[in-house]
Amino acid sequence: MSATRRPPTPSTSPGLSRRRLIASLGALPLAGAAVGCGTGQASSADGKVTIDFQWWGSADRNLATEKAIELFEKRHPDIKVTTSFAGYAAYLQRLATQVAAGSGPDVLQMDFGYLRAYADRNVLSKLTDSVFSTISLKRIPTIYARTGLVDGTLYGLPTGIATQALLIDAKLWAKAGVGVPRPGWTWDDLLNDIGPALKKALPDRAPLTDFSGHIEIFQIWLVQHGKPLYKKDGSLGFTKADLTQFWEYMGRLRDKGVFTSPSLTASYASGSTADSPLIRKLSTGEFQITSSASTYFQTYGVVQPIAFPTQSATAPIGMTGGASQALCIQRKCAHKPEAALLIDFLLNDPDAAKILGLVRGLPSNTDTLAALAPGLTGGDKAVYTFLTSIQSKLSPSPAPPPSGSDEDKLDFTGIYQDIIFGKKSLRSAVDDMWDKFHTTVPQG
Repeated sequence: MSATRRPPTPSTSPGLSRRRLIASLGALPLAGAAVGCGTGQASSADGKVTIDFQWWGSADRNLATEKAIELFEKRHPDIKVTTSFAGYAAYLQRLATQVAAGSGPDVLQMDFGYLRAYADRNVLSKLTDSVFSTISLKRIPTIYARTGLVDGTLYGLPTGIATQALLIDAKLWAKAGVGVPRPGWTWDDLLNDIGPALKKALPDRAPLTDFSGHIEIFQIWLVQHGKPLYKKDGSLGFTKADLTQFWEYMGRLRDKGVFTSPSLTASYASGSTADSPLIRKLSTGEFQITSSASTYFQTYGVVQPIAFPTQSATAPIGMTGGASQALCIQRKCAHKPEAALLIDFLLNDPDAAKILGLVRGLPSNTDTLAALAPGLTGGDKAVYTFLTSIQSKLSPSPAPPPSGSDEDKLDFTGIYQDIIFGKKSLRSAVDDMWDKFHTTVPQG
């Protein structure tokens, strides 16, 4: 699992689960079904090679990417790039349909949550092949570059970097006398000192938005205990006792009044910014991905990303170095050298970086990031400062999750709500979630 969450990770959109999306690829033998990717054209009459690039994104991302492509075409007059983009859900559904029909783009933007599914179906090129040697990884830190690995093979390259964080109102924490915790603060600090102090000083707000129904937090907890959520082969990396321990401890935090009420917690299950207890000034901090900090600056005001509490001052913090999305090349792309040139340009060219800015998050290229850093403001500056200060403590991003893991996320949230509303005992909830894990991820 990359640095994603629900909310707001797009790959867990309620209407488009990974299982339903991959099912839409159909039963075609994709290793041999594709008749060519993108246009599949040979060189045109004027000698130009045409490659197709598709992505999802907002208006500013679309505009900046189109401008960068124009510069690429000027640099490479023998290459023409056709482009198309859409909203997230529409893009993924269209991509699945195209690939199932034997077409699709040469270069594609990919959600890391779907990387394994497409790689396992032989849709994506192995970027370690010699034909892609023009793509330089020298300025992309290994902790981020490895997010594109599936079973040790590189299929995607990160366009932006991110990690998990608690976004807090640091002024309120200072007012409560607890200040801003440094990495190494513990769960017991939150339970016994920081949480109660916030509750006492700020009775109109919950100290934290309850994050116990997010599987990403369980993953952080597991990494702190030296275990993965999923192993490299897609099987589960933890025991039923681990899940019991996690939800038991979260229950102690609820009992101390550290978390939002069940009704408020449930109202935020959709991940909509409008429902955020922090933005609604009903809590003083909540779990988010660092790339979302700018939204909080715009809708709430100044927030500060901080590390999650851990098991002890010397234990791993459990947070992982991840990426916002990947760039991939279809396996049957007819013009792989040209596709490689495009990806290298988008990731590493200084002039392209000036055009693209932060439309795909903080750039993964360290030189680009250093060049942009002096001009960062607001949430972007806060995230840059946080990431650079904590990068050495981040754990490597785990392998892309197996198909079916989206269902796990949804079930994890739903079953946790059964706990907080008293519909299920802890033991019953753990049993149910354990069964769900083994239903949605057969290797479990």
